[in-house]
Amino acid sequence: MESLFSYLKKKRNTLVLLVLLGFSLIALAVQSNDISNGSKQLGYSFFATIQRGISGVGLWVNDVFRSFGELREIRGEYQELQKKLLEYRSMERRLIDLQEENSRLRRILTQSEQTEFEHLNARVIAKEPGVLFRGFTINRGESHGLKKAAPVIALVDGLPALVGRVQSLSRSSAKVLPITDVQSYVAARMRDSRYEGLVNGMGQGQSTLIMEYINKQARDSIQYGDLVITSGLRSLFPADLYIGRVEEVRAAEWESSLTLEIRPLVDFSRLEHVFVLTEGGGE
Repeated sequence: MESLFSYLKKKRNTLVLLVLLGFSLIALAVQSNDISNGSKQLGYSFFATIQRGISGVGLWVNDVFRSFGELREIRGEYQELQKKLLEYRSMERRLIDLQEENSRLRRILTQSEQTEFEHLNARVIAKEPGVLFRGFTINRGESHGLKKAAPVIALVDGLPALVGRVQSLSRSSAKVLPITDVQSYVAARMRDSRYEGLVNGMGQGQSTLIMEYINKQARDSIQYGDLVITSGLRSLFPADLYIGRVEEVRAAEWESSLTLEIRPLVDFSRLEHVFVLTEGGGE
């Protein structure tokens, strides 16, 4: 026993060194294990960050493509709404046109009922181009019972106003010679003073008429705006159709009669519908 203690005493320094070396190895092992664990945690954190970044980019790309798809859908819906809007506007215009046509037809029907003469309704379907008031064509002809020289009238403010007469006929249409034409002559009289004369168109695109051969004594009885009507004397036209209003009175000293300038009641530039009288007519 003593020999063991003696031996250990002799080897004390060596044993201390071995003990210290053992503790060092243990500490180093423990420290190496901590470093390894830290490296693993660092690696996990790095790859987790990369994974989250890749996932975020993927989600962003997916959102972008989804947005493009939604944009295409919205654009398609917008174009479809534009088409429907155009259709609705077209329907609205057609509805307005139908309402105007209905109103116009009602007005024509009312005028037709107010006309005391036997007549046919007619619509203006053509006018001679380039020559104002030279003539126009209506959609009634021989097949409708029209006769040549039949009087043609229109209602103006409820008054039966003279338009002209049928000049020529075809089976389904007729040409009307207006009272403004130079070939047109109408036996007329002043509605109030009853003085008579002859109304003639001035032609050459003129919209006024001339009334001639009026007794000069009528000078003080005729005023601006007086109405002129048909007399019915030796005429194709029945009496009491309105022709126009006096615009000017000409009374030269050397002439034995008066000459009046007459503005027709009918606005030929806007004439669309007329009534052809069927009571008279004929050459």
